[in-house]
Amino acid sequence: MDFTTILDIIGYLFAAIGLGVTVYQTFDVWLNFRTFSWREVDKYSKKLIEKIEKDEYIPDVIVCIGRGGSIIGSILSGNIHIDKVQQDRNIPILGADRMYEWHNRQRVEVENEMIDFAPLHGKKVLLVAADVMTGGTMVFFVSAINQAEPADLRTACLVKGVAATFTPDYYGREIASDFRMPWMYKNFGYIRDSRKPDMKAK
Repeated sequence: MDFTTILDIIGYLFAAIGLGVTVYQTFDVWLNFRTFSWREVDKYSKKLIEKIEKDEYIPDVIVCIGRGGSIIGSILSGNIHIDKVQQDRNIPILGADRMYEWHNRQRVEVENEMIDFAPLHGKKVLLVAADVMTGGTMVFFVSAINQAEPADLRTACLVKGVAATFTPDYYGREIASDFRMPWMYKNFGYIRDSRKPDMKAK
């Protein structure tokens, strides 16, 4: 067996190992992150906090998207702290959500007149969602808040989908599959508002 043949065999071996690792990681993502636990929410929330503190970014207000965003935003509000940056209070939070109506099984967005982003003018804002799976909702709120001309607008989420077209400034974990968060209680009729009426969380 000559030296060239040995090199070819080694090359094929490394290629096979690389393929195996890729397949394993893909299945690991798909199989192990279908259901999040409160422990995982805690773990990835702490990762978010660490990333934000590393940037020494303390927003004036956290805007929380929907129910999940309000939970993650509340966690961030009380726990982001940077010693070298003067801070003597928890960060205020503002809840925001999109509203929908369903007509002939077609989703129609309704203007949410309860939200006013004008007071965010000149403020440092952190926009938070529990997840960014496609990026559409995050882009929607980024556009709406930018109309108020904040001093700085950054985005964060607990989990980001691998196929998302929008990448937040901060995220705790990247996942490939659909999922259930621990606040989506089984047998209590939890529904994602943006999905068809018959697509309840199972």
